Amino acid sequence: MVKHNIRIFAFTIIGLVFGVYIIIFLITQDLDSIDLNKALSHISTTISINIGIWTIFIFWAWKWRMFYPWLVQTPNLSGKWKGKIKSNWEDGKSKPIPTEIDIKQDFFNIIVKIKTEESISHSISSSFNIDKDRGYQQLFYSYLNTPKAGIRERSAIHYGSVLLNFDGFKVSKMSGEYWTSRETTGEIELKRKKKK
Repeated sequence: MVKHNIRIFAFTIIGLVFGVYIIIFLITQDLDSIDLNKALSHISTTISINIGIWTIFIFWAWKWRMFYPWLVQTPNLSGKWKGKIKSNWEDGKSKPIPTEIDIKQDFFNIIVKIKTEESISHSISSSFNIDKDRGYQQLFYSYLNTPKAGIRERSAIHYGSVLLNFDGFKVSKMSGEYWTSRETTGEIELKRKKKK
């Protein structure tokens, strides 16, 4: 769970509303003879502009560094990741599995897709566990794994959960562990792919 500072969000929203309204008011009014009807009509314009600003923030602008950490508590994990999965299957004798992960994130949601040579996993639910007092910075998600049809005799479709640990806001690597409904567990190590 992420501890958002509700007071800061409230002040930011209220401050933005008043700020936009004052700008519109000063641009459109003759201060020597204020038109109250025109001033009231600016309320709907102010609301529309604020909805637009918050839509941009929720989908894109939350990633900007200027909002960390006073407003945004979660890092931007969007992008391509690569790494390896080490399973305890066959008493841990199996080789590490190379994996690629694609993360899509906005201010409210994070979606994780994992791809290996034999299967694809999609997150079903996900959340951050960020607690500065306890020193936790974690991503937790549950997923459905769908192996390729040709190997399902030895690797059935299954559910699982993953817990990944990271540090700071500029995250370049994560590590953690997973559990599956097949009663297997393992470790995951990931590094962010550099953009070409």
